[in-house]
Amino acid sequence: MSAVPITNDATAPQPALVAHDVRKSYPAGKGTVEILHGITMGVSFGEMVAVMGPSGSGKSTLLYCLAGLEDATSGEVTILGIPQSSLSRADRAKLRRSEVGFVFQAYNLIPTLTAYENVALPYLLRRDPIPDDLIRGTLAAVGLGERIEARPTSMSGGEQQRVALARVLAQQPRLVFADEPTGALDTRSGQVVLDELTKIAHQPDRCVVVVTHDPSVAARCDRVVFMRDGLLVDELTRPTIEQVAAALTTLTATKAGS
Repeated sequence: MSAVPITNDATAPQPALVAHDVRKSYPAGKGTVEILHGITMGVSFGEMVAVMGPSGSGKSTLLYCLAGLEDATSGEVTILGIPQSSLSRADRAKLRRSEVGFVFQAYNLIPTLTAYENVALPYLLRRDPIPDDLIRGTLAAVGLGERIEARPTSMSGGEQQRVALARVLAQQPRLVFADEPTGALDTRSGQVVLDELTKIAHQPDRCVVVVTHDPSVAARCDRVVFMRDGLLVDELTRPTIEQVAAALTTLTATKAGS
């Protein structure tokens, strides 16, 4: 399923991200268990797409495969026109570092570093010059301009998630993936995170893919794709909260009755 046309015409606008017949299996005892059963989808620049579905439907596995954090067992993921199977592992890592940002459910902050230092960490690890104005501006954009010297141990969960988001934004990636970015946040922090993701997604050379259980988050997206049992089974375009909630309820009831 894909609302984004996939074309071989070199002159036509190409999607930012394309997955074609992506399957993912893991070892299980003496055999394997397949989590993704042939996913085909595309995401355009300037678009924010939500992935929803019952627990165990394969949402996070799909997100990791789309972002290149996990290899698909078969099929192809193409990022910015580059098939990932054509790249060495080192080149794929280089592409991720330069073009892909990932907001994890776990904040993954270094507890001994300040908010500023955590956001600057990727630059420090690469031994690149630190863009001071960019880092300060990014922290201010997520509402932490007055907390740049604070350490994670003195921050709320919402503040820590916003630092983690700022760290991604400060790298200025073209593709941003977020796994339940508002799931454990208070309303205010969740709104700040969602506002920033929406702002990024609607820039002409960027896009965002977010996994969420929250219909209010999904309703802020341009498209919502629904998964069940490792397959894409439905899609809504610019839906209301009520439409998302109804579709998710139907999916959950169908899974429970299957």
